[in-house]
Amino acid sequence: MGEVEIVKEKNIKLWNKNFFLLWQGQLVSVLGDVLYAIALEFWIFDVTKSTALMGTLAALTMLPRVILGPFAGVFVDRWDRKKIIVLTDFIRGIFVTFVGVAALLEFIEVWMVFIVGITNGLCSAFFNPAVLSVKPDIVHKSKIVKANSVTSIAQSGMDMLGNAIGGILYVTIGAPYMFLFNGISYIFSAFTEMFMKIPRIERKNVDATFKEDFKEGFKFIWSFKAFRNVFIFACGINLFFQGALILLVPYFKQTSFLGPKRYGFAMTILAIGMMSGSILLSILNLNKDIKYKLYRISIVLCTLGFSTTSLIRNYNIILIVLFLSAFLNVIFNTIFNSATMMIIPKDIRGKVNGINNALCMGLMPLGSLIGGVLGEIISIKMAILILFSLSFIMSVGCICVKGMKNVIEFEGEGKDIDELINSTNALYNK
Repeated sequence: MGEVEIVKEKNIKLWNKNFFLLWQGQLVSVLGDVLYAIALEFWIFDVTKSTALMGTLAALTMLPRVILGPFAGVFVDRWDRKKIIVLTDFIRGIFVTFVGVAALLEFIEVWMVFIVGITNGLCSAFFNPAVLSVKPDIVHKSKIVKANSVTSIAQSGMDMLGNAIGGILYVTIGAPYMFLFNGISYIFSAFTEMFMKIPRIERKNVDATFKEDFKEGFKFIWSFKAFRNVFIFACGINLFFQGALILLVPYFKQTSFLGPKRYGFAMTILAIGMMSGSILLSILNLNKDIKYKLYRISIVLCTLGFSTTSLIRNYNIILIVLFLSAFLNVIFNTIFNSATMMIIPKDIRGKVNGINNALCMGLMPLGSLIGGVLGEIISIKMAILILFSLSFIMSVGCICVKGMKNVIEFEGEGKDIDELINSTNALYNK
């Protein structure tokens, strides 16, 4: 990179109008979502006394995103992405606000909440790949890592705040007002997002059918061998990691020196670790020579750290390990996600991100099932150790994938992507 290019990149600002509007919209709606989820769980249990209904609602909210994700991504690449973002936020706002009003006027029914849950899932199936597709077009390539970091800060911060005050708000003001706040937060986000300017996608093949577009996303992932292979290992990490996480609550309950109260504090430390990692990345200017080193070290040490948690017998040391592991988790995830944004061509970002999100989310219920069954067969402590250890093995696989160094360090424009794919694929033919 020449001196002129370096000076230009230093003068480029992250906080342009479009990125700020997108960021603050997510900030407000995330807080609303956390408060809504807490209020909903308490409300459903108070009304029905059924944990099964709570689980069913969570599944119904997730299911549309899993099933429709790959299909929704095709529409994201075909339609106006700004309209998708605004409309999905507005629709969610109207439906959730209705639930809040219904609760205030005392004509709310459980089936209404289920309809809203399904609607939220449907909107998320379109909203999430649209946001991922838009970000590289409104943020300069040199600021992608920082953009993802400050987004993560907003999400982690609002998640922490919401969890900290959610229970108190439920007792003091009640579920109806918490529902109403979430609905209004979506409508507010939709209003502010209307002022964003997002460039339209210039499709290479405007005559392609929906089926051809759908296949193109899978074709890109499968033909790009380095990306495909690391994605398979990443799915393995998510699968086993989710299985271990689901067992942490019973593990804390069963372990004499831990307990439920200490579990809550441990989860707070986990969130603080994630936020700390995001803050660091939002400050640092990572050049491409250090990105791969950080990615490689952080992914291995993160999963290794989690693997040791069930072996440690000192609560303070567990907190330190959880903090460091969460810190490192954000480092490698942000670097990897930022690289992914750079390597996926603009005209297929929606469909590729839709497929990625659907597969990753689809594995979460399966991971929970595996963890639950394993916890019944062997001791919970041993099950956690095995599942986190399998995540560690998957992370080693991630750094052993041929061509990953080229992928993580890639900072070129769309015209260089074919060259990257060809050069990394060539490594598999030797």
